Amino acid sequence: MSDKGYQDPVDGEETVDEFPPVDPAQEETVDEIPPINIKEIDKTMIGGDSVTGKSPHLEGPSAEKAAAWIGKKLGKYTISGLLGQGGMGVVYKAHDTTIERDVAIKLLPAELASDKMMLDRFLAEAKAAGRLTHPHVVSIHEINQEGDIHYIVMELMTGGSTDDHLESIGPYSPLEASRIIADACEGLMVAHASGLVHRDIKPGNLLQSAHGTIKVADFGLAKRIIQQSMQLTQDGQLIGTPYFMSPEQCESKPVDMRSDIYSLGATYYTLLTGDHPYEDAGSIVQIMYAHCHADILDPRDVNSSIPDKCAAIVSKSMAKKPEDRYQSAKEMLLDLKAITASAEKYDATKILSQEELEGYPAAAASKTAPWRSTVFNTVIFLVTFLLLTLVPYYYWNNSHPQKVTEPAAANQQAGPVAQGVTSDKIILATSTAMTGANKELGTNMVMGMQACFKSINEAGGIGGRQIELVVKDDGYEPDQALDNMHTLFEKDKVFAVIGNVGTPTAQVTVPYANENQYLFFAPFTGAQSLRRDPPDRYVFNLRASYADETAAMVNYFVEKKHIAPEKIAVFAQNDSFGDDGFAGVAKALEKYKIQPENIFRVGYERNTTQITEAVKQIEQNQGRIEALIMVATYKPASLMVQNLKDRNLNIHTAAVSFV
Repeated sequence: MSDKGYQDPVDGEETVDEFPPVDPAQEETVDEIPPINIKEIDKTMIGGDSVTGKSPHLEGPSAEKAAAWIGKKLGKYTISGLLGQGGMGVVYKAHDTTIERDVAIKLLPAELASDKMMLDRFLAEAKAAGRLTHPHVVSIHEINQEGDIHYIVMELMTGGSTDDHLESIGPYSPLEASRIIADACEGLMVAHASGLVHRDIKPGNLLQSAHGTIKVADFGLAKRIIQQSMQLTQDGQLIGTPYFMSPEQCESKPVDMRSDIYSLGATYYTLLTGDHPYEDAGSIVQIMYAHCHADILDPRDVNSSIPDKCAAIVSKSMAKKPEDRYQSAKEMLLDLKAITASAEKYDATKILSQEELEGYPAAAASKTAPWRSTVFNTVIFLVTFLLLTLVPYYYWNNSHPQKVTEPAAANQQAGPVAQGVTSDKIILATSTAMTGANKELGTNMVMGMQACFKSINEAGGIGGRQIELVVKDDGYEPDQALDNMHTLFEKDKVFAVIGNVGTPTAQVTVPYANENQYLFFAPFTGAQSLRRDPPDRYVFNLRASYADETAAMVNYFVEKKHIAPEKIAVFAQNDSFGDDGFAGVAKALEKYKIQPENIFRVGYERNTTQITEAVKQIEQNQGRIEALIMVATYKPASLMVQNLKDRNLNIHTAAVSFV
């Protein structure tokens, strides 16, 4: 075994992430370390609600010392349980007695707290991580000190880690693994945009909430973990694992966000197969050497049923050279979304393959949320509506000079009758948010459409024609939505666009469809400015107006819940979507003599989930709020509800539909 490739750092180079070069004289001793058993190491459950089994880190005097904290107070927190222990300290479950919520608290190791330089560096990193607010990042609530005890207070994640799932159940289905890594990509995107590199992506740092949301843990803590990850304790216990380290980390080279991409690819491989990258290599050094020099792993070698697209993502993300990998988490996310949206690719005119949904748990389908059922029912209605409109459209099309001639023989198939309609298929399209803060809007609508179209196609299609769907991601951005409409109608030649979501995008896509006489079904906007009388000829908007919805909410709160009209507040997106919703509330409150300027309103910026300030204002004004009408997209609305619950604010909530 050679230590070739393990270089000393350049003078002045940062050494926090370095693994010391192997001394050839000691190499035999290093290689005699037994192969690593992932079940015996690295059991830190940051934010986890339980530890499966008995971790070796929780045995002996150290476990007794850790358990001694249970029942004690640390600042305003009462420690109620021990969650885990690892190289970065001990993690406890605690209760915040001020705002009555459960949290996770990590106490830092004494040797770290006694090293001023390391402590300062650690706190700087933790503070930087604490500024990250994202649905797929574990939140840091507080960094504090009591006496010589330094601790970090974090969001409590009650669903355990993906590592727990691997240990207790086994590998994930390709779809579920892809969804998990896609969520992690979203969390990494916001971190990388803030200049942070995680450096310790692995299954144990992908945690699950009680509601199934995947969040990345330990931003800012990873530098310390990586420095210590190849060290041995005095009793020979290994802390950490080399399975998910990038080649540049193994060789003590500078790292950037592409190192996280490699580690994420290695994690994806493990979620798909249940195996750890290069686990058969042997010793620590051999595993690290394999990361740098061995062939790239193919998950199909472990399980031949894993889709080729999954294997391709693993291969690209785990390329040895950073320049050969995905250059950003967003790039990787787009390929993952092609799987999670069940599409061959975003620009494909192909029915989304059921094979992409292989292994999806039946139990999950049986627990589908009511709002997802609404999406499915909406799609069924849209397709029925499409059936009703095809016949008159064909008639209108045939009335023009270029009308299609009747087939000479009864058994001859009909030729093309309109753009996007051929003898055997009807090509539809959607432009919606598949990425970003509002991805749930698009992702679930696409899944609903695909399930519905699959059922229709299996029953013979429409007039013998199969429905195909082109999916384009607009990220809920108006400019991109308009570009997509141009491409879909003018280049891809689709028959109709179905289901673009949101007022900001509809304000540019609806005029385009009308001006060019393109069929546009269900832009899903309740904006008054887009509801014309007489109705548009080519645009079919199938949802209630915001004024109608919010008026019904106001009536419900006042007449049914007996809430004083002046105690109704609004949480709305800061754009035309939110403004229209607020206007509906204001109009409904007119009959109660409430002026618009006296309605309490808080908000957030479009395409973000930054609701901290809105929550703070509501908390400060809780005495004047008994009901909150939310004109917000899904993620901000759900975060608001969760924040109100976490703070025990007894406020009724209602949200506009389809969020």
